[in-house]
Amino acid sequence: MRRLKNDAARPGGTRPSVLRVLTGCTLGALLLTGCGSGEPEATTGTGSSIGFDAQAAKQAGFSDPEKLKQESDGITITGARGLSQRAVDLTVSTDTVSPQAPGGRNSLVVITPEGYDPAKKYPVVYMLPGSSSTDAPAMQWYEAGQAEQLTRGMPVITVITSGGKEGWYTDWAKQDKLTQNWKTFHLDQVVPWIDAHLSTDTDRGHRVVMGSSMGGYGAVRYAEERPDLFGEAISFSGLLDVSPDAVKQNFEQASKESTGETDALFGNGTTTTEEQWAAHDPLTQSGSLQDVRVQLFAGSGNGQNGDIEPALRDTTASFAQKLGGQGVDYQYTEYGHVGTCDGGHTFDCWRPAAVVALGRWAQHTGLKLTEPQPAVDQAFKNVTSQGAS
Repeated sequence: MRRLKNDAARPGGTRPSVLRVLTGCTLGALLLTGCGSGEPEATTGTGSSIGFDAQAAKQAGFSDPEKLKQESDGITITGARGLSQRAVDLTVSTDTVSPQAPGGRNSLVVITPEGYDPAKKYPVVYMLPGSSSTDAPAMQWYEAGQAEQLTRGMPVITVITSGGKEGWYTDWAKQDKLTQNWKTFHLDQVVPWIDAHLSTDTDRGHRVVMGSSMGGYGAVRYAEERPDLFGEAISFSGLLDVSPDAVKQNFEQASKESTGETDALFGNGTTTTEEQWAAHDPLTQSGSLQDVRVQLFAGSGNGQNGDIEPALRDTTASFAQKLGGQGVDYQYTEYGHVGTCDGGHTFDCWRPAAVVALGRWAQHTGLKLTEPQPAVDQAFKNVTSQGAS
């Protein structure tokens, strides 16, 4: 990664959660279609099916690739292709998520550290993609996010999940038309499957979950739901307050696009109660994060027509303020236009933010890096607000 130069960085301050009206695209359209979202389609050979390259799986750390074809923890691997000497793209079959769920091929990208030694135990970094991918969304963090470069020199196993085009990292409430149990898939299947097939440190302090946009929402919600699994959660431009009407309309659009019903995500298909909204609201459920470190990043926006980032920045700032009032150990960083980052909803901003976030996590967990992290501008390190430490 190139060193980023500071053009016009401004950390800013916390703001009330007032969701802005966006000209040209509604918030829902932005999150669902990627209009101006900076979340590109995967581009490198992500067809609807791939073969099974046993050698690629083996060199990425799976000692007996043929065993991957056998069901384990509810998961069966039906395809494998090498992405590099230490990264493999796996096609996953599971009863928890229908193959017809929007988002195409259900997959995992697994990256092991250089010199992976099964006799050692490694911390695990889980990366959650945002919405708008139509095929193999796990490739989003690998390609646009440059996950392999981000974790170079870190003695960690990196797992990038698929999350559907608009799965929202939850078990959908109404599933008569389409099975989407993303939370069960990730937390009850993927995590134990990774622990069973690779040499992982299973202590929660050595497991972190991070994501961008929809994935930022998922990272925080997963840590709220299962603080026993994750010692740290990191959100980049996450949707962290679902109370505004514009946000609720976004979830309704996601539901309708997937099932034809507006309220299948959290409700009964036609309505969602206030109790159901609250049960899936990161802000309302934030009290569950008392024993979790939280890192929050958001941009001030790029000033362009339809930019989604200011709206998500507002939800992040409100969430940070709530954590501060609860004594949670958190750090919130707000950045502006810095080098190739224009302050908007884009991986050009999330990549340097991820370097900082992973560096902080490594320091928390006492990881010894084998080479220095990529250099980033100080703006991504500046803390806008923080809580108890």
